[in-house]
Amino acid sequence: MTLFGTRAGRAVGLGVSLFLTVGAGAVPPVAAATAGRRAAVRAAAKKPTARKKPPAKAAKKRVVGLDLPPLPPGRSCYRAGAEVPEPPVLKTAEIKVDDQARGGVLKSALLVYEVTVDKSGRISEVRTLGARPKEPPWPQLHDAAIAALKQYKYAKTLVRGAATPVCLMVSLNVDLR
Repeated sequence: MTLFGTRAGRAVGLGVSLFLTVGAGAVPPVAAATAGRRAAVRAAAKKPTARKKPPAKAAKKRVVGLDLPPLPPGRSCYRAGAEVPEPPVLKTAEIKVDDQARGGVLKSALLVYEVTVDKSGRISEVRTLGARPKEPPWPQLHDAAIAALKQYKYAKTLVRGAATPVCLMVSLNVDLR
C-alpha cells in the first residue's frame, strides 16, 4: 500500500488509509485529541460565572521610598525622581483664569514650578522657576496657577516607614482660548 499523506483523516494519493482498532469504537488519535479539547471547552462554558465582589474601599495610596539616610542639614525634602519615586497625584484642581487674561495674543502658556509636598501629601510651598514677568497677563496666570496647585493632593511618600516631604517639578499648560 502506498500512502502519500493524510488530510483530515482521509488518505491523499494512491493507497488505503488504515486505523488500528483497539476494542470497540476506534477513534483516530487526532480526532481523540480534538474531541477532548471540545469537551473541555463545553464543560468550561457550562460552569456558572462567579459573581464579582464590589471593590473594597480604596486604601490610601502611598509611595514607599528606599531605606534612605536622613536628610542632611539645610535640606527640607527628598528629590522626586532622583532619590524617591514621584508620588502620584490623587486630586487636581482647575486653573481659573480671569477673562481679561484670555483672548489676547497668547493661546496657551506653559508654567513650570518647583513644589514641596509635605508629609500629608499637600503642597506646602510653590517656587516659580526663572524670572516672573511683570506685564499682563502673566501675574494673573501665576496667581491662578498657584491657587490651583495649593488644592492638589499627592500620595504620601514613606521613607523608613515615616511620611516624608518631597520636592518635585510641576508643569502646567494653561489654555487661554
